[in-house]
Amino acid sequence: MWPFRRRRQSPAHRSLTQANEALRKGDLPSAITLYNEFLQEHPEHLGALVNLGTALHLSGQHSRAIERFQQALSHDPGNASALINLAAAHGALGHLDKGIQTLVRALDVAPTKRDLHYNLAALYLRKGELANAMAELELELALHSDHKLASQTLNELRRLHMG
Repeated sequence: MWPFRRRRQSPAHRSLTQANEALRKGDLPSAITLYNEFLQEHPEHLGALVNLGTALHLSGQHSRAIERFQQALSHDPGNASALINLAAAHGALGHLDKGIQTLVRALDVAPTKRDLHYNLAALYLRKGELANAMAELELELALHSDHKLASQTLNELRRLHMG
């Protein structure tokens, strides 16, 4: 056997590849169906759980998304992507304190992850905590100076609230 010959993908892994492609293209119903099919055979596959949660969240099924993110976190409590997406789903349901707590947990795991401080700032803004929001935006920009949205948001907040 030639050592560089590609191995054939199993039907289940082809389904996962198709699900990932559907999610990338924004075909959320197909992605959700394909992830669910894959997870029937591989119920603990971390990537599929997180991506299914993401597809559910993006399709407005926030409670179901939270279940998937929590399931992923039960296998890997330090998964930053699952934590960040879990916080977004909580935020979408108006559970701002839970979202903030979850992002603070994510800071312990991946303090320099892009958008983490920005997402935390967004939740603080929704709670009306301007000082905390501005501090998080400044942290995001200290870590990722090219983050245009964080820069625009911080400049707008300064303009509106500091004269």
